[in-house]
Amino acid sequence: MRWLLDADVLSQPAKRRGDARVIAWLEREHAACHTSTIVIAQLAYWVRTKEGRQREALQGWLRQLLDAMEGRVLGFSGAVAHVWAEQQRALETAGLRMPLADSYIAATARRHGLTVVTGSDRDFRRPGVKVFNPFEELASRPS
Repeated sequence: MRWLLDADVLSQPAKRRGDARVIAWLEREHAACHTSTIVIAQLAYWVRTKEGRQREALQGWLRQLLDAMEGRVLGFSGAVAHVWAEQQRALETAGLRMPLADSYIAATARRHGLTVVTGSDRDFRRPGVKVFNPFEELASRPS
């Protein structure tokens, strides 16, 4: 399986109390993991909300993350834009709303045939994207 990591999952190793099961899963699955430029923007913003040493440490972490994910950060291309437009129209027709950034991430996943890995799985299930919530799924598995 190939994965598209959302910010809440991708940031676990950088958090003071990151979820150990999610971090271990990320280490096991790293070669099959991708992310979106939208997620990178969200993480860059998160880093900028911090001050002092914490911000410096997170900036270093983000640089290392980008190096490690080289070639696996997917942009919002013309092909993704068409998937997004189709998805957005279907959501509107059904009377559903989805946060804009999440809708871009979902369209990226759909275009590339990836499963979104997120703790915010409810929003992502709306457009019919395959979703894996490691915070729930890994906690329910026997150790």
